[in-house]
Amino acid sequence: MLDAYRRDYAEFNAAVMREHYRFGSGQKATLDLAPVYERFGDLFTRDAIRKLQQQLDDTSEHFETERTAHSHLLRFAIEQFLEDAAKELTEEISAAEAATTIEFAGRTLTFQETTVAVAAEHERAVRRALDRKRLAAIAAINDLRAGRLLKLHEAARSLGYEDYTSLFEQVRRLDYTAIERAAGRLLARTEPLYVARLNEALQRHLGLGVEEAERSDYLHMVRLRRFDERFPAARLMNVYRETMAGLGINVDVQRNVEIDSAVRPHKMTRACCIPILVPDEVKLIIRPAGGQADYKSLLHEGGHAQHYAWTAASLRPEFKYTGDYALTESYAFLFHRLLADRVWLTEMLGFADSRDFIRAFVLVELMMVRRTVTKLGYERRLHASDDLSRAADNYAEALSQATHFKTSKTEYLSDTDEAFYVANYVRAAALSLQLREHLQSRFGVRWWASQQAGNFLKEIWETGDRYSADEMAAQIGIGPVDFDPLIDEFNQALK
Repeated sequence: MLDAYRRDYAEFNAAVMREHYRFGSGQKATLDLAPVYERFGDLFTRDAIRKLQQQLDDTSEHFETERTAHSHLLRFAIEQFLEDAAKELTEEISAAEAATTIEFAGRTLTFQETTVAVAAEHERAVRRALDRKRLAAIAAINDLRAGRLLKLHEAARSLGYEDYTSLFEQVRRLDYTAIERAAGRLLARTEPLYVARLNEALQRHLGLGVEEAERSDYLHMVRLRRFDERFPAARLMNVYRETMAGLGINVDVQRNVEIDSAVRPHKMTRACCIPILVPDEVKLIIRPAGGQADYKSLLHEGGHAQHYAWTAASLRPEFKYTGDYALTESYAFLFHRLLADRVWLTEMLGFADSRDFIRAFVLVELMMVRRTVTKLGYERRLHASDDLSRAADNYAEALSQATHFKTSKTEYLSDTDEAFYVANYVRAAALSLQLREHLQSRFGVRWWASQQAGNFLKEIWETGDRYSADEMAAQIGIGPVDFDPLIDEFNQALK
């Protein structure tokens, strides 16, 4: 039974990921998931879930690998049961976003182009006006998003779980309350310095006080456009190539990784890595917008891509696709944070006078981490019941307080991730720093120029998604995941 299940599971993953790639890369106008779910529907029926649970229960605790494999398959079946229940609404939301156009200043923009335009706009009055259009487009389909959320909640309860949160805590073996509590210390311990440095940056570069800042200013500020000339588009691919070469990875002969950097109107604004067939077909999508943002996106997604590209082909499918995403996010954070490495900036870009940029980059990283930690708490409350009457207010209040950018209620559903994915970002932010410190202690501060470090990374990448982030940290000898070093790093860099 399991051999056939694994075969179909791998085929399903490839079909779904290929569909997401074509839609997300702007090559398709619609996201057509229903045919795929109908074709492979037997993989995530209640009966399939029951049988997989029985397989897990019947497997002795002495057979750890077998139990882990069964747990991964059971997790897949349960999560896809939920997705199957909401697939029509998923398609409808994606189609509505793809069909949305926004008229502004004599231009017709797609929804995706509007987000890019808000971030790029220097004039605040124009930026705010354009952002109001963006928010109106989001609000127009919030009823669909609410309906989809309630459908997911209903599907979770139908499987016997108390609620959506309980389901994911059990199948992912995580305690979101504990994660929020541990990470939440970062908010209090970085607050004074964060507010001071944010106020300085806003006044100096946007002519605003911290009490005036809004979400549209946040979208613009994180781009750090004033440093764009130090990150030329012509050097982007060479910097990625040379960074990987330092680790002994020749991307020019790496046929299993395709970097899709083509500019298409409907291409998603958020860079992503889509592993269609691990390790043989990995897609890395970026939407070039210029400057350091492109470097950060390519390095981040490159961390994902290398993880999947070096995964051992002989691994079972469940150890390739359904893992603890905090692990792969740790590799992604590890690489994009090279932008805060003065030696790397000097050697790769001749950017020796990088002190101001590094401080600005670290401030943006702290902005984003504070936002992520806060979103975890908000999403826990969002999924606690079907009553959404206070959800938009909770979202706006929590995000405004944590980031100090006034945040509209409108994005209370569009600014959430599936299956508490935000918890993966929270944990990865901490673990990636611990991994960097380990690499520096073993291979030197220029670990990114060490083929021995590359061999070490390839060795852990080979295990794919077999281990959780905490298990990998323990195996390396750097665990458990600890937020104190991350807090100290932010405070030291910004003091």
